[in-house]
Amino acid sequence: MKQIKFIYFDVGNVLNEYAASFDETTKKFSIDPAKFMDFWMEHEDDMTRGKMTADELWKKAIKRFQLLNAESHDFADSWVGSCTPQKKIHKIISKLKKINKYKIGLLTNHYLGMVEKSIEKGKIPNHDYHAIISSCSTGYQKPEKEIYMIATEKARVKAEEILFIDDLEENIEGAKKHGWQTVWFDMKNKDKAISEIEKILGV
Repeated sequence: MKQIKFIYFDVGNVLNEYAASFDETTKKFSIDPAKFMDFWMEHEDDMTRGKMTADELWKKAIKRFQLLNAESHDFADSWVGSCTPQKKIHKIISKLKKINKYKIGLLTNHYLGMVEKSIEKGKIPNHDYHAIISSCSTGYQKPEKEIYMIATEKARVKAEEILFIDDLEENIEGAKKHGWQTVWFDMKNKDKAISEIEKILGV
């Protein structure tokens, strides 16, 4: 393994778990969770590429599900609030901050304003990140090659000096094709992945 100078963390299912993201909203308005997920998937690409905000999505949801007294519901706040922090990964970032050996960034398929809100709510560690590369701001999403090219340029190190941690194998493969080092954060074996990260980084 070559020297690592920069670490990119994915957000969803690495820094926080999002399986329950829509639970509060669907329960509050008695929406069938499966139908809401289908609705979400219809708009997921536009959300991820920054073509639609969470507020705009919620307005569409109000019409789709014929919701009453729903205009004042803060869907984005509920969404982020229902995520669960991956505390062991947050702890690793705290240790990395103390040893000050690596530059740290985020590389995420995320939605307009949601990274900032997640930091505000403690779902993402509040850290002075050297780069935050989000699909909604670039228009590209993992595993498209363009987003890795942008992230490499922002890191200001050689591709082989970047370590990337992500829960999706296709995103890991995209990073490998660009010459990055990687750790697959297997959600079915999180402790193994965390141990691997700690070993590689010496924390």
